[in-house]
Amino acid sequence: MSTTEFEYAGHVGLSFGTVYFERLAEEPNDKPWATTDRSWVTAYRVTGPRIRGTVRIIPKYDEPLATWHNNGPNENAWEFLPTGFYVGYGRAHHADCEGDLEVWGSTLAEGVHVFTKRDMDWNFSVRRREGGIDDYPAPRGTRDKARELIRALVELHQQDAMHVYTKAVALAREKRAKRTAALREEYREVDRILRELQGRHAELQVRRSLMEGEWSFETAIDEAAPTADAQTA
Repeated sequence: MSTTEFEYAGHVGLSFGTVYFERLAEEPNDKPWATTDRSWVTAYRVTGPRIRGTVRIIPKYDEPLATWHNNGPNENAWEFLPTGFYVGYGRAHHADCEGDLEVWGSTLAEGVHVFTKRDMDWNFSVRRREGGIDDYPAPRGTRDKARELIRALVELHQQDAMHVYTKAVALAREKRAKRTAALREEYREVDRILRELQGRHAELQVRRSLMEGEWSFETAIDEAAPTADAQTA
């Protein structure tokens, strides 16, 4: 690969040596059946002591679960632009992006979600590929080095705020139609519940006024008394 094919990102000194990250100018699509150019994906070529491969980072919506009413299910919170990340460093069956990182003799599998609106646990699981499609927990040395490496890469990635913003905007545009449809569906359900609650609210307000008001309470008591005709019937 020539030097014109990547944008130099930087290097970091880690506990096991210096690791270099080269941000590719054009992301090589690892999903050839994809119908878009995936302009929201950032690919890094990673090299270091017994470390080599490609890692991909994509923006993710960091939407923790939030309860908006007591009797309903948990719903997702909402943000306009994605603030979290998914880091694909190994092959995965259902991931939006993948990598092919090798760390100390182990070819890694899967990736990790990086949260920005809640505490991030950097002690994430690290697995290695074996036997084609199978994967198993990575050895302790590989696991610790992979965790340290991925954390350093995410921090370096975040330093270029404009790049992060550009990728977030690209994903927001791609997801707009799907997210809009989901919002419309949820709005209809919430609107239905709201109308039911409004009707119940008005009913309870009348009942409360009846019970709390001395005049209204006594008036209702009197009005409930049987009439003279009813008493002689």
